[in-house]
Amino acid sequence: MGFMMIDERAPWQRLGFKLKLGLRARSEAEWLPSNDLFGNQAARAEQIALKTQLLAKHHQDVFSAMPNTNVAGDEVLAMVRQHLITYHDHHAHNEHPHDNYRHDDRMASADAGLHPLDRAARLVPEDLLLLAPFPESTADDATAVKWHLVAASLCFPAHWVLAEKIGKPLAAIHEPVPHYDERLAGPVDRFFNKMTIGPISARMNWSLQVGSDLFTPHRAQRQAAEGDLDNHQLCLRLENQTLRKLPQTGFVLFTIRTHIEPVSRWKHTPNAIDDLAKMLNDMSVESQSYKGASLYAGALAKPT
Repeated sequence: MGFMMIDERAPWQRLGFKLKLGLRARSEAEWLPSNDLFGNQAARAEQIALKTQLLAKHHQDVFSAMPNTNVAGDEVLAMVRQHLITYHDHHAHNEHPHDNYRHDDRMASADAGLHPLDRAARLVPEDLLLLAPFPESTADDATAVKWHLVAASLCFPAHWVLAEKIGKPLAAIHEPVPHYDERLAGPVDRFFNKMTIGPISARMNWSLQVGSDLFTPHRAQRQAAEGDLDNHQLCLRLENQTLRKLPQTGFVLFTIRTHIEPVSRWKHTPNAIDDLAKMLNDMSVESQSYKGASLYAGALAKPT
């Protein structure tokens, strides 16, 4: 199971660039899609293999968990396993995510010490993040609930460092995002507080980057695209995100499936490149800086 992007328009033409939640309902069958959004049949196995390498070599950079998160991790592991068995039967059993890829996690004794969220994330290409509610006193002696990032397997960060975010509330995590505080902080907090068990909410988030690297934690290391679109340096990074509340612990599980595709894929799509250049130009100065608009302008310019 899994859905493909059949819309003729480029993702940025469909999604726009305004900062908004943009949540839609997602069925259980489509929770963690099997297929790549852009039809790359090898992407799933390649991403899981890359995850395994990162977890072996850079574990402290890509996994973190606070105390008292194992029960929620066990919930996630059971849900992911059940989902794979039910909807991805061709590469799900015995924690072998792909027939052609022999996975190291086989319920072996070596894995007994792994956090269950860590084990769950090794079965799928998605990054898995857990958020928990913490009551906080407010100025008027009322109690507000703030959701904190308490555990995460984040192998494919888009310019953020897990160690700097773990344990922090949503507003602090999104502090670098221009206009988040004024436009999204309230709606996001309200959404989390009103979440019920059962429904799955999904959203898409796009950005641009140079090259096709999935592990890109450091914003300062961004480089400008050289040449034009024909060298395929400039890539679209599309995040397929889902949110759902766990039935036992009440924690929220946030999943991110990352897809990277050269922007040149859409160079013959009507108005796509012009629309992208205009979007970057129309952003606020703060958003342009955050999105790295100046790094991509040359590659999007029309040949003279």
